[in-house]
Amino acid sequence: MKRFLKTTSWVIVLFMMMSNPLLFAQQTQTIRGTITGDFNETIPGVTIRVKGTELGAISDAEGKFTIAASPTDTLVFSFIGYVTQEVMVGNKTTLEVVLKTDVKELDEVIVIGYGTEKKSHLTGAISKVTNENLDKLPVARVDDALVGQVSGVNISSTEGEAGSAPTIRIRGTGSVSGSSSPLIVVDGLVVDEDYLSALDMNSIESFEVLKDAASAAIYGSRGANGVIIITTKQGAAGDTKFSYNGYYGLKEARQSDAYYFSIAETAVAEMEANGELSDRTLYKQLIGVDRDWQDVIFDGGAIQSHSITARGGNDRTKFSTALSYLHDEGVLLTDDFKRYTFNLNVETQVSDNFKFGARFSPSYSDRRRFDGSTHDILRQTPWLPVYHDENTIQFVDRNVYPDVQVGDYALQRHFDNYDLYGDGSVLVDISNTSNTNPAAKVLERDRNDYKFKAYGQIFGEYKVLDGLKFRAVLAADYQNTRRDRWQGVESSRNGAAATQYDLSSFNRIHLVSENYFSYNKTIEDHEISAVAGFSAETWDTHAESTTGTGYDSDLLRTLSAATTIASATSTSYRETFQSYFARVNYAFDDKYLVSASFRRDGSSIFGPNNKYGNFPAISAGWRISEEAFLSNNSIVDELKVRASYGFTGNKTLQTGNVLVDNYPYLSLMSPGTAVTDASLIASYQAINIANPDLKWERSEEFNPGLDFSLFNGVLSGSLDYYIRTSDQLLLNNPVSTTTGFSNALVNLGEVENSGVEVEFRTRNVSNETFEWNTTLLVSKNKNELKNFGEANGQIQNVDSKRAAEWINLEGNPISSFYGWVVDRDIPLEYLNNPYHPVGGEAQDVYVKDLNGDGIIDDDDKTIIGNPYPDLIWSMINAVSYKNWDLSIMIQGSHGAEVRNMGDQYLFNHFNSSQDFDPSITPDQEFIREKIFTNDIVQDASYIAIRNITLGYNFPSSLAGKLKMNSLRVYASGQNLFYWTADDYTGFNPESIYSTSPTTWGYQRAGSPIFGTVSLGINLEF
Repeated sequence: MKRFLKTTSWVIVLFMMMSNPLLFAQQTQTIRGTITGDFNETIPGVTIRVKGTELGAISDAEGKFTIAASPTDTLVFSFIGYVTQEVMVGNKTTLEVVLKTDVKELDEVIVIGYGTEKKSHLTGAISKVTNENLDKLPVARVDDALVGQVSGVNISSTEGEAGSAPTIRIRGTGSVSGSSSPLIVVDGLVVDEDYLSALDMNSIESFEVLKDAASAAIYGSRGANGVIIITTKQGAAGDTKFSYNGYYGLKEARQSDAYYFSIAETAVAEMEANGELSDRTLYKQLIGVDRDWQDVIFDGGAIQSHSITARGGNDRTKFSTALSYLHDEGVLLTDDFKRYTFNLNVETQVSDNFKFGARFSPSYSDRRRFDGSTHDILRQTPWLPVYHDENTIQFVDRNVYPDVQVGDYALQRHFDNYDLYGDGSVLVDISNTSNTNPAAKVLERDRNDYKFKAYGQIFGEYKVLDGLKFRAVLAADYQNTRRDRWQGVESSRNGAAATQYDLSSFNRIHLVSENYFSYNKTIEDHEISAVAGFSAETWDTHAESTTGTGYDSDLLRTLSAATTIASATSTSYRETFQSYFARVNYAFDDKYLVSASFRRDGSSIFGPNNKYGNFPAISAGWRISEEAFLSNNSIVDELKVRASYGFTGNKTLQTGNVLVDNYPYLSLMSPGTAVTDASLIASYQAINIANPDLKWERSEEFNPGLDFSLFNGVLSGSLDYYIRTSDQLLLNNPVSTTTGFSNALVNLGEVENSGVEVEFRTRNVSNETFEWNTTLLVSKNKNELKNFGEANGQIQNVDSKRAAEWINLEGNPISSFYGWVVDRDIPLEYLNNPYHPVGGEAQDVYVKDLNGDGIIDDDDKTIIGNPYPDLIWSMINAVSYKNWDLSIMIQGSHGAEVRNMGDQYLFNHFNSSQDFDPSITPDQEFIREKIFTNDIVQDASYIAIRNITLGYNFPSSLAGKLKMNSLRVYASGQNLFYWTADDYTGFNPESIYSTSPTTWGYQRAGSPIFGTVSLGINLEF
């Protein structure tokens, strides 16, 4: 290693000398010297430059250097991990330079919830992501930018619509009935997950991800799934600085080769197999249309973002304000998302002891949805045109459809009963559905979401004594959502009879009052920081929805124009929340660290027997690098071992993709009807069994870890192992049907997530002109259902019509796929019409007799997969050369599987015309439908180049001439390369149709992953 460093150093020095001939022409004296560090270690690779020039040198493997300079010159010594030092030459010819370790990274402040902590003193598993380049990514939501940035955090693009939320999991899924999404905290205020859609990345300073229970326990009953703390940008003393950040990009959907169906290719295969083409195939060729419906539905679009900010202040008052606009056209037909945001942060030091501040952030979004399903639209045959033209209109059966005109939507049934040979001898039918045109299903529907959100807080902070402060916060967030959905006359094969208008609204106001003391004091070798306080919260929610049906046309889209008000509902409820919390952090001699926290939460949604829950945690750390036996070590900069243990909770139930907080401990009533004397009367009926003993789900977690920094910061990172057990699960357990119900909500069940997280960061090269850093993140998680009560072995399905099965079986992951194992396909010679419809397949397959009894029954079913990845990883390389910078992120996920029901739709598995011929097919007793087998269980692994960004920073002299402080332009690409497993047929292996935690991994073709190419500019003036 030393020989390599020494050789490399001399090669670089020789290269610099050869490329700088002026070095000799201007020298007046030769300076020689040696560079050492704090512990008298020699430092190779230090950059030495003559200030204000390009002249320079690099220290060799023994820390020695030689450079030519004049007595009036100043030498600048710089090296990563050390404080840059300047030395005036004067009449010196030899120098002994000692560089001090740069401890600013160790003293980096981390937000930990109700306070901050030095990174070097952390005893929990917390990762920080500073917004240095995230605002350069062309994404509509801030959570999309976090993909691959934090170990242990899996962010999946489960929906492809513009503005849709990704699915975030921190250290796996820990609930069978509740939400597994992390808690979101913005500037100290807990907000709902959807609030992330209202944030502009340009206003965000940093993200802190609290992963272990000890770190998240300060949030008690809401911290079981981890916590993401978002800090927005603050003002700074000095002249007001204005900046503009903007980009414009183009998006394109990733299509599926497996779902590309061509008449031409099918004809070739049919000719090779039979030596001739069927009448159906000849007719399809005659129509002259051979299209991929993916090109129609995945129409791509543009994305643009514009943000203007102003920040400044003086010694007393500081402010930051931002205004932004984002427009994302998405990649799906009719998909469109617009967002307008404003952000204002103001703080003022009223006196030496009192500080006051306010934060306000409203936003408005207008989103037109893709109102359809890709699986239903894309299963349409490739010979079908969108609209009739002069050619296709001649094939319409005028006996059945006398009024069809050029420009009308084309339906498959329009093309039936065609006289292929013109003599009436052969009338050909080629339709396989009576549905309307697939494009009409989308274009003739109009579905919109309009959301207004506002977040605000005011706070006062008073210095009571030296080190002791009291802070009072009053905060609120408000959201109003209005949704409408119009299904037009031509959106369905049933015409006007199927027209429908849905209108709904949702309003919620969340009020928070927090009051707490914080104490920070250093007494000789003792550092103490503590916080203790009280908070109270309320949520007032009101929702209503109305549906009108029976419209004669598309001209009047109001409820008053409906023939019938089919339904009308409204809901109002209030939830209250009360908490007491405390935490103490203690450090002795900067090396022995202890932290303890406690939170007691009370919620109105639980019964009187368990109104409150207690959530304690403790963690400890030892900075071994501060011990005397490592004091003169030249390898280890920082070495800390730590361990944490604590409890957190989860109170949120989930039904499908709907979060429910409606007092489940009570016997809830729902309006209905009852039969009395052969007549129907309005009544109320119970919808659940009361359980006053219901309480929070609880997670218990143990997390040992190691943090390190070696070779003056050249290699740093962390290692974590965790085991998290979630018990007291809110589980619907079977009960006697004499109660009137089949199950009841109880606290029963246990899920375990265990895993390893690794973070490595390297500084590969660093000098005045070139820098190259690498970050590698690796996470491995195992999910296991430990206890499922009397529901153990429960088998569920998502769609009773296509009832593929899931099993929740102890000893296996939650939501395991269940079914038969494929043995072999049915040969084509046994199938009816194997080439019609185009792209069709048999719906059946031979399966294995696993128990060998010669009979295929439920005893031959087994677990055939699960939706959870075994390993996720990412690698980020950041390179800068002079004014250029390049960043590349590669990210991968391995081991997850999906049950892709899209195959059944797109390959027409349910088409009876392609069934096997029972008169000639052998071994029919071993044949089962593919949807009940592992035929559609597919490997969801992928590797993607998530982000590539190339930027150029204009020299300050040129920016100054343009009256700017700085100017940067960049080009960025997202998902430009995306590789999936060979057996995966869909558009996006991350896409999941949201169902429930016990039937996770269901995919109905889904929405596509997309690639984006954009150009952007950052300027400050």
